[in-house]
Amino acid sequence: MRITKLDGLRGIFSLMIVPIHYTYFPDFLSGNFFINQSYTFVDFFFVLSGFVIAFNYNNMRTYSDFWVYMKKRIARLYPLLLFSTTLFLFYVLFKNYMSEFFTSTTDEIFTTKELLFQYSETLLLSNSNPILGTGLGINSPTWSISAEMISYLVFGLVSIYAIGKRKNVLLFLIILFSVLFCVYKGHLFGTGDYGFVRGLISFNLGYFVFLTYTMKFKLNDNLEYLIPILIVIIFYILNTTKGGMFGLFVIPTFFALSIVTLLKTDGLLSKLLDTKPIQFLGKVSYSIYLNHLLVISLTPKIIFSILKLPKNTNTEILVFVISILLVILYSHFTYKYVEVKGGKYLRKLLLK
Repeated sequence: MRITKLDGLRGIFSLMIVPIHYTYFPDFLSGNFFINQSYTFVDFFFVLSGFVIAFNYNNMRTYSDFWVYMKKRIARLYPLLLFSTTLFLFYVLFKNYMSEFFTSTTDEIFTTKELLFQYSETLLLSNSNPILGTGLGINSPTWSISAEMISYLVFGLVSIYAIGKRKNVLLFLIILFSVLFCVYKGHLFGTGDYGFVRGLISFNLGYFVFLTYTMKFKLNDNLEYLIPILIVIIFYILNTTKGGMFGLFVIPTFFALSIVTLLKTDGLLSKLLDTKPIQFLGKVSYSIYLNHLLVISLTPKIIFSILKLPKNTNTEILVFVISILLVILYSHFTYKYVEVKGGKYLRKLLLK
């Protein structure tokens, strides 16, 4: 069973991640508080993932269940991770040899050896922890896939060792100790070094969203209007306070409560999220997330550096829109031919 409106929200939020990595905005948009804080939508993905996993795998009891669950998760995530990471490696290697067109003065240049190490770190799912190093790996959004796999692993092990209330207590303690670690480090929004801790907080909150979902109650449909309003307010405060403890305690909690609200209402926002265009975005959201950095890095450079389109406010906005459309179009094909077909192949290989 799928809760389609949550798929739709994931699709919208996957597009909202894109602006934080886009570097060709006109001046009046480059410092926008909403764009500056759009990286926090990753925490929504963690909460939603925790809810979905608890919804589908809460009854794991044995090692056999655990291994089947982990294999299914690998089959779901790894084909696109491998494809997008490999393609990004070729892009960066090519860019290094075409510096006059593709490398700006702000780009960090890595040697081939360093790039191959980052590639290996990404494919070994180590770019959200310090085991092999503290970098983000190749294609920086992939750090969150590493963090998600660690969350899968932790949830699965807890599920087969702790039943009922013991499981609730243990997952709560994982959240608590993860929060204390972030307080010690001074921020929530870690990525390449201890990003997995950030994942554990939000992912396991998703489990408690699931427990709330199983309770029989309904909320007023008008509460859905608070979600976009509060996002704007919270992002503004977050931008003003530069993250810190406000972000640590508010962002995961807000996204968890937003999902609970949508689960227990059926208002106008729910109906919008169930429309075909938004559902399409939800379907290709994983591809959007892993593809966007390559597309938005390459497209403006081709248009402005090779095609020599003059830069001004109008053309910069136009190129951004073109980049977004290309991200969506490209993601449609990677969803169809990499996620679906590659996932079926890997699932068959792992579960035979």
